[in-house]
Amino acid sequence: MRSIQRRLSLGLISVMVVVGVALAQTSLWLFEAGLQRYLEAGLRNDAENLLVALVRAAGGVQLDEQRLSPAYQRPFSGHYFRIDFDDTHWRSRSLWDQELPRLPEIGLKGNLQLGPEGQQLLVLRADYKRYGRLISISVAQDYTPVRESFRLMRRIGLILGLAALLLVLILQRVTVRRALRPLETAREQIAQLQQGQRSQLDTQVPLELEPLVAQINHLLAHTEDSLKRSRNALGNLGHALKTPLAVLLSAASSEALKDHPELSKLLRDQLEQVQQRLNRELNRARLAGETLPGALFDCEKELPGLLATLTMIHGEHLDLSYHVPPGLQLPWDREDLLELLGNLLDTA
Repeated sequence: MRSIQRRLSLGLISVMVVVGVALAQTSLWLFEAGLQRYLEAGLRNDAENLLVALVRAAGGVQLDEQRLSPAYQRPFSGHYFRIDFDDTHWRSRSLWDQELPRLPEIGLKGNLQLGPEGQQLLVLRADYKRYGRLISISVAQDYTPVRESFRLMRRIGLILGLAALLLVLILQRVTVRRALRPLETAREQIAQLQQGQRSQLDTQVPLELEPLVAQINHLLAHTEDSLKRSRNALGNLGHALKTPLAVLLSAASSEALKDHPELSKLLRDQLEQVQQRLNRELNRARLAGETLPGALFDCEKELPGLLATLTMIHGEHLDLSYHVPPGLQLPWDREDLLELLGNLLDTA
């Protein structure tokens, strides 16, 4: 089964990649749209300045070059214009031997056109009426540096995004481990339950684990109650059978069976075996007490009670003692070892 950590990491990566790409593309698109609107205002201002540079002369309309920006005089400067009126058109010296195409419609050309020296141009066409003539002015600006800046921003954004994603994954891993730490604590407590070191799980757990811990504790209480009832029922049954067994043993040794010695011996042997078995089970139930099964055998805790029970059963003339290292716990079931030692010492 796939781990929770891996599933959370994959889900987080997917969400962050989708959201990050969408936000990055949307942000760049909005930024570029705003920048183009800003550049459009500058291009419209350049077109109006070119319109002002048109003056009336003896030969007709002329362009006063003294009013032109020096950028229009320098070849491939990134600033270009084209003026169309009647059947004539003028172009800036910055175009050199290139032509700036005339846009079919007025306004800003969204799709960039290839200009001189492989430049990508942002072109604006504006139509005016001056000196009784319809004049169309197209101005353009090199958009290549802006595009290069966007590419650089994309690369930097990608690097920063990957770094942020890595940092978030690390923080997420740390957070998940801390969040799952109560589960590790619960696992340790269940191991302690198996070893008999506790009777139930701690209830001071996160809200999400409370139903699970409550159910486990309820199951433990139910199991312990069932064991208590079983031990009580076994004790009651054993005590109830003692009297009939004693009567049967007495009957097996009575004068009525003197003529059948073999039958009498067989009955006595079988009844004595039943009585011994019954006494062992009663001793086991008494020695086990109220501890849950599966508990380790703590020698310092269990041996004094075992020896005291045997002394009480067989008389005070017995001198029973033990010597064990401090804190010794045997890795065997408590009840099984109590039964084994009890039967061994009882037989001895």
